[in-house]
Amino acid sequence: MAARQSGTVTSGGRPPSASRYILRSRLLRGAFISLVISGIGISITVPQITLFLVDELHFSVGQAGLYFLTNLTAPIAGYVVGSLSDRAGSRLLVFRLCALAGALGWVLMAFAMQPWMPFAINMLLLSMAGAGAAQLQAAVRDELNRTPTTADNEVVAVMRMAMAFGWIVGPVIGAVLGAVLGLRPLLLVTGICVLISILPLIGAKAPSLAERSAAVTRLRHPGEEAETAVGGASAPRRETSMLPLLVFTAIYVLIMCGETVKLAYLPLYMDGELHVDAGVRGAIIGLQPLVELLLMPVAARLATRYGTSRVLFGGAVMAVAAHVSYASADTIGPHLVMLVVGQLLMAGVIASFGVLGITVAQRLVPTRVGMATS
Repeated sequence: MAARQSGTVTSGGRPPSASRYILRSRLLRGAFISLVISGIGISITVPQITLFLVDELHFSVGQAGLYFLTNLTAPIAGYVVGSLSDRAGSRLLVFRLCALAGALGWVLMAFAMQPWMPFAINMLLLSMAGAGAAQLQAAVRDELNRTPTTADNEVVAVMRMAMAFGWIVGPVIGAVLGAVLGLRPLLLVTGICVLISILPLIGAKAPSLAERSAAVTRLRHPGEEAETAVGGASAPRRETSMLPLLVFTAIYVLIMCGETVKLAYLPLYMDGELHVDAGVRGAIIGLQPLVELLLMPVAARLATRYGTSRVLFGGAVMAVAAHVSYASADTIGPHLVMLVVGQLLMAGVIASFGVLGITVAQRLVPTRVGMATS
C-alpha cells in the first residue's frame, strides 16, 4: 500500500512508467491531448506569421520582425495569469478563459486589415493564451505533488512531448494550406484548434487550492500536515524568494530568444534567399519537433542520472552551434544540409530547456507553481 501511495514502484517492483502514470489520471490524459491539439494549431500558423504580415498587410521584413517584440508583454501576462492561477480554486478554469482569449485573438488576426492590429492582438490576447497554456503544466506539477512518483522528469517530458508532436505535423500542414487556401484561413484554423483544445479536459478535475497547499507542505516538511484556516483555505505561507527564479528566467530567455528569431526569419530566409519550395520549408520546420519528440525522454533520463545543470549546459552549447549552422546555410555546402543540422541541434536545445526548464522553475518557487511555470 505504501509503495502504491508513494508511486515509487510498480506492482512488479520496477520503476514507475511515466506513460502508465499519465494513463491512470483523467487530468493528465486530458492535458496531453489538449497540448497535442494546441501544438498543431499554433504550429500551423506561427512559422507563417511573418509571411502573413509581409504578403497580406504589406509589412517590410524589418517591420514583420518587430511584431515579435510584442512578446515582451508575455512575462507580464505570465505573472498576472500565473498569480491568478495560484490563488484560484481551479487552474483549469484559468486555462479555459485564456484559451477563449486565444481563439478570439486568432480569429481577429485573420480579419486584421490595419498594421497596428496584429501588435495589439498579440499583446492583449495571444500573450494571455500562452500564459494560460502554461497552467496545464502547473496542473501537472500539482498532480505530481499530490501523488508523487520517481518518474517525475519523465512525466513532465511526456507532457512536453505532446506539444512537440503537434509541431511535427503542424508546419507541414500550415505550409501546404497556406499555399492552397491562403494565409488568412490558416489563422482561422488556428483559432478553431485553440478552442477545441478545451474539450479534452471536460470532466477533468485539478487539485484544489487546499490540496495543492497540503501537497507542497508535505513535500517540504514530510510528516507535517498543511495548516488550514477556517473553511479549509490555506493558511498564510512564508513566501520563497523570487530572485533565483528571476535569474534562471533571464538565463532561459538568453538561450531561447534565438528560437523566436528563427521562427520570425527562417521561413523568409528559405523563401526569399534560398528559394526553397513551400512543402520543403514545412518539412524542415517540422523536422525539429520530430527530433525533439525523440530527445525529450532522453534529456529527462540524463537529468535524473547526471543532474539537471549538466544537461542544460549541453543544451546551451547546442543553441550556439544551431544558429551558426543557420547563418552558414548559404555559404557552406548544400544549404539544406546546414538547415537540417541547425534544426537537429535546436531540437536538443528545446528537449533540454523545454522539459527541464519547467521543472527547475517550479522547484525554485514551489509555493507559486502557476506563476513560475508561466
